[in-house]
Amino acid sequence: MTDSVLNLDLVDQVFERIPEWTWTTVRDAIVENLVDNMPGAVVERLTGTYDNFDLAEKILIDYYSPADKYKDLIVDSFKIIGDENTLYLLDSLQLDKIAEPTED
Repeated sequence: MTDSVLNLDLVDQVFERIPEWTWTTVRDAIVENLVDNMPGAVVERLTGTYDNFDLAEKILIDYYSPADKYKDLIVDSFKIIGDENTLYLLDSLQLDKIAEPTED
């Protein structure tokens, strides 16, 4: 966890700038990063097994899948991996290059 205070204004700015159709990509990338940085003891508390990282990812993906959990995902990512790392991760996804789905 970072030592800095959570900047809720920054959370709001980030949340508002993420295109609606990219949330699955955002969720998957952040969850993968969270699990990659998770100590085995946390994985064990989440899954019952010290090293079941795949199940930990599935549990978190399910948890953060509803749209009303998207802002929580950003908040949790800021708290756990830090705002700078979260922003870097989001920037690396190049969300502005993901085309909005069209209905045929």
